[in-house]
Amino acid sequence: MRRIPTGVVIWSLKRYTRNENLWDRVCSRCKQSTPVFEYEHSDEQERSVFNYLCEECAQKKLAEWLQSAESPDYVHLGYQTDFDIATVFYEQKNDGETLLVTRWSAEQRRRRLQGNEG
Repeated sequence: MRRIPTGVVIWSLKRYTRNENLWDRVCSRCKQSTPVFEYEHSDEQERSVFNYLCEECAQKKLAEWLQSAESPDYVHLGYQTDFDIATVFYEQKNDGETLLVTRWSAEQRRRRLQGNEG
């Protein structure tokens, strides 16, 4: 069994870890907060588009997907989870979507956010 889905990426969120600071950017969704996630999705021509989302809007994006998937684990829009990467794939063979969520360990998060990936 494969660990990583091989389908087409519908959208993904990845905690921002590059050496640049995002203090001069604003969340593309709420237009108010400093972003902490890179948000990738496809436009109408199926080209990759990159934006930035704050923690709250990234949490909402994940909760909205869970709600639309009618997940039994979904409680309410205020639900929050600790994640660093969330990716939704479309699997043609199953005609469905797969969510892959990654949570870094405390040490991984500390190193990555300091720019010392390893």
